[in-house]
Amino acid sequence: MWLQQKLNPAPTDPTQKMIFAWMPWVFMFMLGSFASGLVLYWITNNTLTFTQQYLIMRSHGYKPDVLGNIRTGFKRKREPGSK
Repeated sequence: MWLQQKLNPAPTDPTQKMIFAWMPWVFMFMLGSFASGLVLYWITNNTLTFTQQYLIMRSHGYKPDVLGNIRTGFKRKREPGSK
């Protein structure tokens, strides 16, 4: 789920951006108590969906910069007016 989000551009709305950032964590704790088969299905489905989305984007001529999106997600935001 987290990697799938990194394939797409970041949402412009700060509230939506915050919700999307917390969604993988919420699902992780929600699914932690589920049966292991369901969690295995969820992980497999997300992995296949990520691969499918990546390949479709590549076939249409767009090369997603997954690692670049991940790096920018970890960068600390600067305060306005600071250098």
